[in-house]
Amino acid sequence: MNIYKRILAFFRPYISHVVISLLLTFIYVMLNNVSLWVSVDFIGELFPTGQSAPEESVSPISELMDRALPADAAEGFEVTGQRKKAEPQAKMNVYRTIKRAVKSVLIREDQLETLRLVCAVIFITFFLKNIFDYLRRVINRFIQTRIVVDLRNQIQAAAMRLPLVFFDSAHTSRITSIVFNDVKSVRQVLSNSLGKIILTPLQMITNIVILVIISWKLSLITFIVIPLSGFIIIKIGHSMRRKSRRVLKQISEVMMLFQEAVSSIRVVKSFTSEEWEIRRFQRANRNFQRKQMRAHYLGQLTSPLNEVTAVSILIILLWIGGNLVYKGELQGEDFIRFLIFLFASLSPLRELSGLNNILQDGVAAAERIFGIIDLPHENYEPPGAVELKSFRESIRLEKVTFDYGDETLPVLKNINLEIKKSETVAFVGHSGSGKTTLVNLIPRFYPVQKGRITIDGVDIKEVTLKSLRGMISVVSQETLLFNDTIRNNIAYGLDNVSDEAVIEAAKAANAWEFIESMDGRLDAMVGERGGNFSGGQRQRLSIARAILKNPPILILDEATSALDTESEKLVQEAINSVMKNRTVLVIAHRLSTIIHAGKIVVLKQGEIVGVGNHRELLDACPLYRVLYEMQFQENY
Repeated sequence: MNIYKRILAFFRPYISHVVISLLLTFIYVMLNNVSLWVSVDFIGELFPTGQSAPEESVSPISELMDRALPADAAEGFEVTGQRKKAEPQAKMNVYRTIKRAVKSVLIREDQLETLRLVCAVIFITFFLKNIFDYLRRVINRFIQTRIVVDLRNQIQAAAMRLPLVFFDSAHTSRITSIVFNDVKSVRQVLSNSLGKIILTPLQMITNIVILVIISWKLSLITFIVIPLSGFIIIKIGHSMRRKSRRVLKQISEVMMLFQEAVSSIRVVKSFTSEEWEIRRFQRANRNFQRKQMRAHYLGQLTSPLNEVTAVSILIILLWIGGNLVYKGELQGEDFIRFLIFLFASLSPLRELSGLNNILQDGVAAAERIFGIIDLPHENYEPPGAVELKSFRESIRLEKVTFDYGDETLPVLKNINLEIKKSETVAFVGHSGSGKTTLVNLIPRFYPVQKGRITIDGVDIKEVTLKSLRGMISVVSQETLLFNDTIRNNIAYGLDNVSDEAVIEAAKAANAWEFIESMDGRLDAMVGERGGNFSGGQRQRLSIARAILKNPPILILDEATSALDTESEKLVQEAINSVMKNRTVLVIAHRLSTIIHAGKIVVLKQGEIVGVGNHRELLDACPLYRVLYEMQFQENY
């Protein structure tokens, strides 16, 4: 779909506001033109030239408009000039008709009365013009802010529905940059151009009509500037969009480097790499500045080039029009009016050229925004999907093979495994053996490519994602808490949960003791990423969350690997509490935590090389025995 059509689609919900804005803008433009017209009449009365109206050829547009006038349209006006005396009044030049009509209202025999009337009309038109200008600006700002809100909502909703594999390969700063920087670019474009998009064309059209009515011969000369300006605008605009894309991409890289350095500040300081990170960030920032300036150099060319072109045409008009006035072929007042409206046209013409540069920035940002919105979402509801209401028997993996699609070797190869209800199954193996990938396939974080996974005989591809994940809780070594209250973190994803239920879950997870000692208790803030708590406390809050959800299937992904001995003991007690009467899948880093598991699965390079309990594997699986002996030696 054309990018401009997609952008315009965001205006559709606010079409009534756009129509009102158009109407208000049209009234504003007409009042502005009236104020200019009356000002020229006022100047003409203050400094009369005494020059009679010259013979003026009639423009084709004027003739067409004349034919539409009723026969008595000019009744009561004095007709001057040889041509006017010879023609019927119904054939009078439209410009003369308008001019005489205005003067019949404003001009009085008493000059002071004329002055008072003209001043009153000018004040009223300017007053009304500014009222309508204020109203249109308010409506335009409303449209702009709502569109920005809609854009951010769509990006955030799209990001939440993206499959997990996207976040494995894309840095989160990319989406963050799009949500804030690219949407900010669109907001600035809307702020700087939304009103002008409506106002500038209307100003140009009305001014051109007035110029043609005043003198179609002089108007023909002015039209030379339009194709010249249009050519300049289009050529520069195409280049501006390319440069804007590069600028937005570079600022995304700057944000990524900053975010990485701050989030990994302990590593940076432990390696005393502060200066290296500073230099790396400064290089990226300088690249951003260079690319931004290149776009700026080009963008700033548009306005002066157009203005030089327009002034060249204006000088030609001054020469030709001045000669016509000196020869008596054009009234001085008419020439002044023509020049005033021509000058009034230069400003919207200049804005129109700058507007295109601004729009290209917005289009480049919109392309990146739609690039996220258009990414394929997770298939939450496959056709004919059923709801998984309970877990009664077992989970089966049948000939499951999986890779991440990056042309590497399969991470899992021909996995066959049965996990019975209420069974505790531990997965062990060297780093990269496929433990985490295997358990991530069960909640469908990644799609199974070959083979299938069933729960009670139903393929997980054929059930709704909401019902499948409602059966499962995950407690990982990387505990993520939200910058919210303790209550909302424990009850995350659940509605209408009582404080009593939250407290019971916290007690079962060995978390209530430290919660109770805090000011506000359940209302205490967790802080960004749980920064107000230790690693063990964060893990216990995460376990409390899993207990409150009360799922039949629990996944523990090395939940105690990053804790000290005391914290590990408390967390392990909490884990033992949450494991009761549940099917538990444990990814173990320390074998001491899983030696009592009913079933242990040993993985090597994506294949199962051993299944059994601790004693059986020590006797029958060489890899398990090696892993156990390595940890035994480390402990002693």
